[in-house]
Amino acid sequence: IGIEKYEFTDNISYASRSAEMFSKVAMKKLGVPKENSYVLINNDATQAKIKTALQKLLNRVKDGDEIYFYYNGHGIPVAKENFEPYMLASDTEPDFVDNEKFFALNNIYGLLSNSKASKVVALVDSCFSGATDGKSVLKGVAATKMKPKVIDFDKSKMVIMTAGKGHQYSNGYDKKGYRMFSYFTMKSILQSDSQNINISDIYKQIKNETYEASLEEYGDLRAQEPQLDGNEKLRL
Repeated sequence: IGIEKYEFTDNISYASRSAEMFSKVAMKKLGVPKENSYVLINNDATQAKIKTALQKLLNRVKDGDEIYFYYNGHGIPVAKENFEPYMLASDTEPDFVDNEKFFALNNIYGLLSNSKASKVVALVDSCFSGATDGKSVLKGVAATKMKPKVIDFDKSKMVIMTAGKGHQYSNGYDKKGYRMFSYFTMKSILQSDSQNINISDIYKQIKNETYEASLEEYGDLRAQEPQLDGNEKLRL
């Protein structure tokens, strides 16, 4: 899922290109067949289309399958729900994101980790602080002060890598024309010699390179440190 153009809030630079390229990386390096890929960009990433695609994917998953989930878009922490983090579909107003509980990150991760898959890897280019590219998504809210609630999921078979700490921004990377976290994630996957990549190893590289690039491009106030949660022993 890659959402660059939003109907009711600021767009996200390079989100479309990053998602489209990740789908190619997944097919080339991770062995995901094209017929098993669901790619939802901009107008194809509405509430209805995301829900339908995810349900179709889950219906097709068999015992022993692997799921790779990629999301590149706004993340909204809902204050009245103790800062429960939500994914923001392209046709959703940020102030009303909690009207559709399906998009609570707790629900999305739960659907993935409770599926028949033996392994779930989620790569999420959103910090769920309510801020992207130095801008708050929610009007009149200091997004950098908001830290999303911790999400529970099956950590025995699922691992999640996110773009930064809960209170940090997710940044674009003008030099390369991609989202910063997505760029270094794809770079690390493509440069790996192995067809069976240790996620904890590439995470160290992704974290260091993203952090250094964020300081170089934007300074301390927009420092970005990717986070890893779940089963770090899983391999891509």
